[in-house]
Amino acid sequence: MVNYWRLVNKVLGDGDILLIVLDSRFPELTRNKEIEQKIKIKEKKLIYVLNKCDLVSDETMKKISKNYSPCVFVSSKKKFGGTLLFKEIMKQSKGNPCTVGVLGFPNTGKSSVINLLKGKKSASVSSFSGHTKGIQFVKAKGKIELIDTPGVLDFEEKDIYREIIIGSRNPQHVKEPDYFAAKLVQDFPELFKKFYNIEFKEDSYEFLEEAALKRNILKKGGVPDLQRFGRTILQDWQKGKVHEFFLEE
Repeated sequence: MVNYWRLVNKVLGDGDILLIVLDSRFPELTRNKEIEQKIKIKEKKLIYVLNKCDLVSDETMKKISKNYSPCVFVSSKKKFGGTLLFKEIMKQSKGNPCTVGVLGFPNTGKSSVINLLKGKKSASVSSFSGHTKGIQFVKAKGKIELIDTPGVLDFEEKDIYREIIIGSRNPQHVKEPDYFAAKLVQDFPELFKKFYNIEFKEDSYEFLEEAALKRNILKKGGVPDLQRFGRTILQDWQKGKVHEFFLEE
């Protein structure tokens, strides 16, 4: 915990402007309000960066923008929003050279946001959480220097399901993937029904069994392998394969 706060405080101290990277699908779940409060106390500039906006509708973005200011929507996958974010940083810095700290939960796409600002690949990126191991300083275009950091987690909160939803826990490290996969299906039945093209009734475990059979993810004897398939569902979810636009297709 001491090392964690030492890291956060260093970024807050070195950064003139702080970018808080959030997942557009779950902005509230990917916030760390304690860090936001520290930013305000230090009177540093704050910009909310809503990443993965390609996975939500325009209507959802309009609703989000009312509660986060200033905010910029970006999509690292679609390479959208980099110029808008650069302009917002220049607006906040009044055109002066600045150091920008990038903070957020694991797997919200901090390194990818840095790559957008850089204009070419500069910070290494992984599709699983925990990839960035230490502070990295990266030169961006114009007068900006960026600070990339490991994911900032609220370590006092032991909510595995929340970490799975926002992508901050690697599915390979989940002990009961079938349980959490079933919970995801139970909470987002329309999304998974559309994605797997299987009717959801009431029992999410029956859904898992049918989907595992359909995908041929089986144990010996033709029995559905729910542990292995559970991890597949969690990975599909975290990689953004299952999202609200399936309901519109």
